Amino acid sequence: MGTVVKLNVQEGVARIVIDAPPVNAQSLAVRRGLWEAVQIAEADPKVVALAILGAGRIFSAGADIAEFEEDGQDPWFGTLYNRIEACRKPVVAGIRGAALGGGLELALACHFRLATPDARLGLPEVTLGLLPGGGGTQRAPRLIGAEAALRLMLTGQPMGARAAEKLGLIDGVVEGDLAEVTVQLAREIGQGSEGAPPRRTRDLRTGLADPQGYEAAVARARAELEADPARAVLEAPHRVIDCVEGALLLPFETGLAYELEAFEELRGGRQSAALRHAFFAERAVARPARLGEAKPAAPRRVGVVGGGARGTSLAAAVAAAGAEVRLMEQDLGHLEAAIGRVQAHLEGEVAAGRMKPEAVAQALGRVSGAERDGGLSGCDLVVETMPEESGLKGDLLARLSELLGPGPVLATTARRAELKTLSAPLAHKARFIALRFAGPPHEAGLLEVGARPDAEGAAVARGFGLARLLGVAAIWAEPAVAEFIAAAGRAAGDDMVKRGEASREEVAAARAWFGMVAEADAGDADIAGWRAEEIIAPICLAMANAGALMLAQGVVENAAAIDVAMMAGEGFPRHAGGPMQWAEARGLARVEAELKARAESHGEALWAPAPQFAELVKNGQGWADL
Repeated sequence: MGTVVKLNVQEGVARIVIDAPPVNAQSLAVRRGLWEAVQIAEADPKVVALAILGAGRIFSAGADIAEFEEDGQDPWFGTLYNRIEACRKPVVAGIRGAALGGGLELALACHFRLATPDARLGLPEVTLGLLPGGGGTQRAPRLIGAEAALRLMLTGQPMGARAAEKLGLIDGVVEGDLAEVTVQLAREIGQGSEGAPPRRTRDLRTGLADPQGYEAAVARARAELEADPARAVLEAPHRVIDCVEGALLLPFETGLAYELEAFEELRGGRQSAALRHAFFAERAVARPARLGEAKPAAPRRVGVVGGGARGTSLAAAVAAAGAEVRLMEQDLGHLEAAIGRVQAHLEGEVAAGRMKPEAVAQALGRVSGAERDGGLSGCDLVVETMPEESGLKGDLLARLSELLGPGPVLATTARRAELKTLSAPLAHKARFIALRFAGPPHEAGLLEVGARPDAEGAAVARGFGLARLLGVAAIWAEPAVAEFIAAAGRAAGDDMVKRGEASREEVAAARAWFGMVAEADAGDADIAGWRAEEIIAPICLAMANAGALMLAQGVVENAAAIDVAMMAGEGFPRHAGGPMQWAEARGLARVEAELKARAESHGEALWAPAPQFAELVKNGQGWADL
């Protein structure tokens, strides 16, 4: 078992603890440890029951996703869970914090389940283009029926312990010492069983008791999926529904085999590979090398200079996220008007369902006005938001830099002006950064953080801290990349229209088919998949080529940053992984050849391959090798 799984027998109960920080992921070592612990406990005549717990604040966050990139090693998840369920002695799971994915599947394989009041239980595999592959699609419906099980699996959203108890997913909520109560329950069940077989989830029929209602729930889920074009193109939700239906129609062992086959097909498919890439890419770009040793810290008080649309949007986002805002305008009249715009932004969030009505007053209470520069005292980040066409940015930034001194980080939202020019007159250049939101800050999903080469890592980290506060993706880029790469894709579409290779309506329909934000209304245009692929391929080729040029110029640190930027900021479909991942999945040699062919027939302006393609193809490498 090593150190990741601990076994201790206490008065007839084998206490098995997963101790694999930070989230008790079920790596191969953990699975082998659990298997060995169950074997030992079942064979020990002094043991009457088993209790499985997680060390620390979490039961188990499930699989180590990195293992999905390689062939699985025994015991695989389903094999382990079947072994636990088959144990001749009662097994009780004690869930603290969270049981997600394989963590919940492990708990479902146990014979009884307890949880703390704050525990969260979920099956989020669909967000990775997968389905629960360790029996989750078969055991969960037996406990809670098709409707609740499908909601759990298709949304990927966890449920709270109280809701899980009400549905029957767990047997009880423990207010006191979870480990003590779990061990005590295991002891009582084991001592009272008198040789009776444990209650196995596979044998339960509670959730299958109403076959007509079950099938109706399955049919509704299918209809809702088909009615949503953005979700209908995803493979995993369809397979989830099929497997949940199989829980009613198939013998348990056959249902498990059907589930595992679906899991393996999805795991080897293009969509899941792209979604897993997105998962790792987002984590890889969260702490770029440009930060050095500095850690992204969320600002506690943000100064916003300028009460126009961009400034009030930023003020609303920061206040809604829980930080204080000092909003500076030239006089009281402009300030009052600006605070009114902040309120309008917040009320718009309520109308969109992203904010509760009672939270508006709380957010507004965190906004205070400043008519003079001194009102920015105490801010750890000051953001200048004046329109670029105003011509006032340079003088304003110079005055702010001198006023603020070397303490607060000074930022600009300028998207087009060069930082070298803007920063030339600043007194504290090393504390100056650019914050480029993809759209209005209160709605944006992406923040591109840029700075001069000599900027302090701590200053750059403050920009990433702001993104963390606002809950948006952030990348290091200087200058911004997302808009440039998206423009290359639009240019490719325009080029096809100009040359008569596709109509504008077809281009829009193909983008919608792919899951990409359309540049024009596709209307009711219907397009065949093969035709959509013909149109989408040049668009993605152009974006991947533009991304490679950005890499060549050192604008971003890696290809992952480009993919994250395009998914979060420009609507590139997550299930395609971003343009760089799309190119790598297509094959860089093939992409280079296609770019060369289009450069010869369409001109080199858009299509001449970036130099990295030849280098990587020659050495048989990918973007990560740059």
